[in-house]
Amino acid sequence: MKKTIAILFAIVTLLVVAAWLLGYSEKSASHFETYQQLKESELIDKGWVPRIIPKSSYDIHERHRVDVGRVNVKFRFKPGDTKEIEAGCIIVDNGDANIRTYRCNHGREMVIVKLADDGKGEIISE
Repeated sequence: MKKTIAILFAIVTLLVVAAWLLGYSEKSASHFETYQQLKESELIDKGWVPRIIPKSSYDIHERHRVDVGRVNVKFRFKPGDTKEIEAGCIIVDNGDANIRTYRCNHGREMVIVKLADDGKGEIISE
């Protein structure tokens, strides 16, 4: 009886550890000092960072989950470098005069882009 309980405990422990490792491995995070480094990483081409990110972006922090395809990108950018976003996205009223918010296509998904007057930006899955 004790042997059976020990075996069941070992199996349950292995399953819990395997589930934890699987969940951990599906998360990815990256940091890039420049837009060029981000571009070279191929995360834009692979769809993890939307193409609409300003070309002047720097200090870029990207996080995504492989299993659900959600994107989160925080970055700094040169204020005024918003032509691509303005041309390809819909502006959304957010009630804050210091932050412009856009709703943009990203493949088959939609993302929200927030651009602050001080040069801070964020792109998040909707």
